[in-house]
Amino acid sequence: MSNAKYQDLSVLIVDDDEFQVDFVSDLLNDMGISRITTATGGKDGLRAFDKADPKPDLLLCDIQMPDIDGFEFMKAMGERKFFGGVILMSGQGSRVLYSASLVAQLSRQNFLGNIEKPVNKKDVAEKIDQMLQNQ
Repeated sequence: MSNAKYQDLSVLIVDDDEFQVDFVSDLLNDMGISRITTATGGKDGLRAFDKADPKPDLLLCDIQMPDIDGFEFMKAMGERKFFGGVILMSGQGSRVLYSASLVAQLSRQNFLGNIEKPVNKKDVAEKIDQMLQNQ
């Protein structure tokens, strides 16, 4: 399902679970996205973001992380004036996701929505298409 419209995208994946990071990376690769930076946990994610040049177009960020959780990570992204797309991932059910969406909207990010884990291609593609349409 490789897609030319995705190939120029640069994506940062932040999740404290290495299996999830690899899983989502593989899924994005299958979609034709090859510019992928991965970070294991929030602090690592902030370091990866700060080093990235150019900055990513899209962030896929887990909500439950032990060091810096998804909420704190989004706040830090707001402080860094990140205006790329944001997709939050959670295995915690929709209530957590709903509050996460409010936080993301409040911090003025281009919030594309929440995805329940396990992440699937259709959900990710829908959110990315939404981002591309709004550019």
